[in-house]
Amino acid sequence: MASWGGKRKDAMGTLTDEFDRFQGDFETLRTKLVRLAGDTMKEFNDSPEKLAELKHAIDLRLSSIEDEMSDLGKQLRIKGGRAVSQVETKVHEQPLAALAIAAGVGFVAAHLLRRRRQSS
Repeated sequence: MASWGGKRKDAMGTLTDEFDRFQGDFETLRTKLVRLAGDTMKEFNDSPEKLAELKHAIDLRLSSIEDEMSDLGKQLRIKGGRAVSQVETKVHEQPLAALAIAAGVGFVAAHLLRRRRQSS
């Protein structure tokens, strides 16, 4: 049986990888928006001041969203770690109950998947 510490590390690693991927996607979106604002400025040469203000406003808003996402990511990692620790503690305290719950969840999941395949 795999150790719970190892599973905890795997879960935290997966969570971290997903959040890092999300941050990368967000950075790509930010780059595209900045490029779009630049292209728009080139296209509308008659009012570059307004477009520069728009670009600046977009940059500021994206920067604040990025900061909020970073803070949320930190909170998510902390809360996720706590949740994993709590589950790990409960499983160690009551292994038979944990096994019964896991079997029940597996049974329900198998039943739902079987129904989905039959209706397809």
